[in-house]
Amino acid sequence: MDRERRAAGVTMALLRLARGVEAEEREAVQGAGFTPAQVAALRFAARTRPDVATPGQLARVLGVRPATAVGIVNPLVARGLVARAPHPFDGRQSVLTLTPAGWQAWRRVEAWRSGLEAALGELAPGEFEALEAALGKVVAALARAGRLVVSAPCAGCVHFRPGAHPGSAQPHHCALIDRALGEAEAAMECPEHTPAA
Repeated sequence: MDRERRAAGVTMALLRLARGVEAEEREAVQGAGFTPAQVAALRFAARTRPDVATPGQLARVLGVRPATAVGIVNPLVARGLVARAPHPFDGRQSVLTLTPAGWQAWRRVEAWRSGLEAALGELAPGEFEALEAALGKVVAALARAGRLVVSAPCAGCVHFRPGAHPGSAQPHHCALIDRALGEAEAAMECPEHTPAA
């Protein structure tokens, strides 16, 4: 029973942190003319590997319906910050890319840092490592349960074959999509990332 009570307390603390960071982010990005969801869409277009930066994947990452994701993206397209481009390998889909103005907007928004980062900086090294490890386990459990989509670069993914094509401009391979990848692509985030361990 004590563990259940402590788990409830930790859950409440995490919810309070999330609300605080959301409120702080909302205030910061509204000054730039964005909603937090639009900032998430800019981030997705900036950091996601181009062949998986589809509106459907954005919906998965945000945990919303595809129609909601389209509603988030449409104002960014109208403002000339995001463009829909033909998918490089699937003619039935489109991918989201940042325009030059979108990259400028993303760099301004990306410079925002939350007060949470400052608070984390006050933790002692051992406390920080313990918190990082514990939160990593919680995030992994939520991802395994299908309650959270964690985008990550190719390294560490079960589908990633580093150096599969030596001497090539695209030395790596993704077994999920059966395609060679260059260094820059492999370093970008993928919502299909499946940890190997």
